[in-house]
Parts: sequence; C-alpha cells; structure tokens
Amino acid sequence: MKAALVLLLLTAAAHADTWELKIPERVEVTAGTSGTLPIAIAVDRGKSISKDGGIVLDLAPEGGSVTVKKRRLSRADAVDPDADAPRFAVPLRAEAAGDFALRVRLRFWVCGQKVCKPVDVRRNVTVAVAPAS
Repeated sequence: MKAALVLLLLTAAAHADTWELKIPERVEVTAGTSGTLPIAIAVDRGKSISKDGGIVLDLAPEGGSVTVKKRRLSRADAVDPDADAPRFAVPLRAEAAGDFALRVRLRFWVCGQKVCKPVDVRRNVTVAVAPAS
C-alpha cells in the first residue's frame, strides 16, 4: 500500500510541472511614461499550449496610477500568437510615483499527445513608478 502511494505521488509530481509562467515580480516605470510587462509561458518537451482551447490573460491594476490598454488579452494579442508557447508584451502606463499592484490571471490548456489539462494561475506584479525627472 505504501509503495503504491509513493508511486502515485512521484507520478503526480512528474506531471505537475510541465509548464512555467515567466513573469517578473517587479517592473520599473517612470511617472508619465510607458513600460512593458513581459509574460511568457514555457512548456516541457512534448507539451504544448492548446490552440483550440484559447488563452485568457486578465490584468487588474490597483491604485489608479497604472493603466493597461486592454484588461483582457487572448492568444491573438501575443507577440507570437502561432507559437506553441506564446509570449506577451503588455504595455503599461503610469502617472504617479509609488508602488502599485497589478493582478494577473492567466488561463490556458496544457496538452500532451492525447490529453489536455486546464491551468488557472494568478500572480501579483509590483509596478514601481519612479518620479519624473
């Protein structure tokens, strides 16, 4: 019984990290200017992001100083929409100095050869806005 449980846990761990969300914890911008938040999805060999299931990237700036052009992005908004693991370059604009939170939620499907599984991940990014000189 213990051997079966250990095998199950090892198998689950081997399949759990088939993708990685690459997003900085902090982005620096100068007040009154624009910046870019890079977001990339990386997948292990033999895996891909479903082109049929879609990608939904929701952005929720908090504090009022940081704005984004679009609060919801899809695969079509990616820098490389046809890639197996697309990348995004999200334009940001900041008006006042300070640290502001940007909540990010990304939903997509990771696929193997026969099965796809949904992924729903959330991150918080600090947008550090320096005073204009």
